[in-house]
Amino acid sequence: MTINVQIIKKQLIAENIVHLTLASSDGSALPEYAAGSHIDLHIDSDTIRQYSLVPSDNASHYEIAILKEQNGRGGSLKVHEHLKTGDRITISKPRNNFPLEVAEHSLLIAGGIGITPILAMAEELDSKQASFELHYCSRSKNNAAFYERILQSSYDKQSHCYFDDLGPSFNSSVLEQPTEDKRIFVCGPEGFINFIRETASNMGWPKDRVHFELFQKSENDDTGHGATFRIKIADTEQIIEVAEDETALEALERCGVEVSCSCEQGVCGTCVVEVVEGIPDHQDMYLTDKEKQENRKFTPCCSRSLSPQLTIRI
Repeated sequence: MTINVQIIKKQLIAENIVHLTLASSDGSALPEYAAGSHIDLHIDSDTIRQYSLVPSDNASHYEIAILKEQNGRGGSLKVHEHLKTGDRITISKPRNNFPLEVAEHSLLIAGGIGITPILAMAEELDSKQASFELHYCSRSKNNAAFYERILQSSYDKQSHCYFDDLGPSFNSSVLEQPTEDKRIFVCGPEGFINFIRETASNMGWPKDRVHFELFQKSENDDTGHGATFRIKIADTEQIIEVAEDETALEALERCGVEVSCSCEQGVCGTCVVEVVEGIPDHQDMYLTDKEKQENRKFTPCCSRSLSPQLTIRI
């Protein structure tokens, strides 16, 4: 299901970061959402990107913040350079692959534009008077979206901001002493998330208490290609050959099998289908370790098959 919205405000809130305020085109209420949720933004007919929802004072509005990435896939450049106040665009209903699980104490860690879902979590935890601390890393104050908002918040005393050009830098000692009543929530660039996850693991944090969200895999990631295999559609018994140089999703589309998709990088979960038989070669960032071990789900946009044939149900 998609929703028609209008951009009612567009403003630059930090260096290369634009903030969009969206309202329903027909004035109807927008669906409610929880901290950590994101929407698909249909930038044009060929471009869909995922952006986390920022808390809004107006329940009838959605707010998102978008970093211009000069070396990205082009979506953010289109938002910055072409979309304008008054434009009507389409979005998805909010989805939440990064839900906030309230613990006795939460460590909220953001790198760069990763502050967007983390800010929503901080405001929800603050409203519940829950114990947490916010750690926000950015290259400079000029690059830090919502920095002033954090400074003026009721949780500013438990917020810590680190700027590369000023120092001091983030100290990983904040990850020490993992206990059963603590959780980590981290969002940011892939390298930043990996650093936090690896450091936490080395300090004894179990994987299930370190939560993260990534919307884009590294540009050099070549997942999706590999050895040939067959896909069988369970309901029709159609068999499709997947070549070495095409993804399973591309092969399905080539043969007229429609599968919903969005990021095409294995991070959003839109294209997930059911596995009936066979063993997937999971190359996504969306499924949990447990789901990958169960081999009941498959992301055709990037994953392949360890067995000669994979039977799926769409």
